[in-house]
Amino acid sequence: MHRHNGFTVVELVAVIVIVGIIAAVAAPRFIGRDAFDARGAYGTLISALRYAQKTAIAQRTNVFVNINLSARTICLGYTNTCIPAVIDPATLAPYAKTLPNGVSLASTSPIIAFDGLGRPIPNAQATFQIQNAVVPTESIRTITVEAETGYVR
Repeated sequence: MHRHNGFTVVELVAVIVIVGIIAAVAAPRFIGRDAFDARGAYGTLISALRYAQKTAIAQRTNVFVNINLSARTICLGYTNTCIPAVIDPATLAPYAKTLPNGVSLASTSPIIAFDGLGRPIPNAQATFQIQNAVVPTESIRTITVEAETGYVR
């Protein structure tokens, strides 16, 4: 007798049901990326602030973080106009980032600088708030730059 190798109908139906359940749970996470935009913008802004502070300390000079709230752009420079610009080590181009369209940004100080010791200029606490404009029920993410120390959290 010949034995045919293959799958039974029961096995095929079980696999189809499992794949259907996984697709129903996982698909919405991949289709709507609006929920990830605010998280990505938070990471981009906090990275820019920390990089500016570390660059200021390493080069013993003032480094400015210029944030255009309406255009949602961030640039780093040695003046408050980003000219001359700090170089982005990843691209070897001037450091400039654009946040996603579905994100709103608010700040107590759209221009902040760090001195050669990593302290903020002006020496006051600065707060940045990032909110998902598409999904307003998502929580607001807040970044704080502490006075005196320049600690970014």
